[in-house]
Amino acid sequence: MIITNLAGRVTFVSEPVPGNQHDMAKLKESECEMILKLASDAIGDKGFIGTDYITTPVRKPQDRELYVREHDYNNQISSLRAPVERAIAHLKTWRILFTDYRRPLATFLSSFRAAIGLYFFKEGFA
Repeated sequence: MIITNLAGRVTFVSEPVPGNQHDMAKLKESECEMILKLASDAIGDKGFIGTDYITTPVRKPQDRELYVREHDYNNQISSLRAPVERAIAHLKTWRILFTDYRRPLATFLSSFRAAIGLYFFKEGFA
């Protein structure tokens, strides 16, 4: 999980977790949950609907289309999330973070941590 500010600057990257878990399952009792609760104003995607501390878009009901006000609200949330999504895309330009890991699996965590450390080191000089 990645936490950024509204300007799109990455502030925290959690340890990697299995991809077959739902976003809420990954969030529960993690460092990210503590950080987001303390921040008091957090914006997330629809994977975090149901939390009381993350503002999320409105999900379309099965029986009707979104009302105009709900659609406008979702557009506002999306415009706030755009710099965040760009920051995540920028972080994923590091090859180790978006391709299949072709080294011994036991070395993945140290390689991941090194890539994240180098990213923050590079950003410190930008």
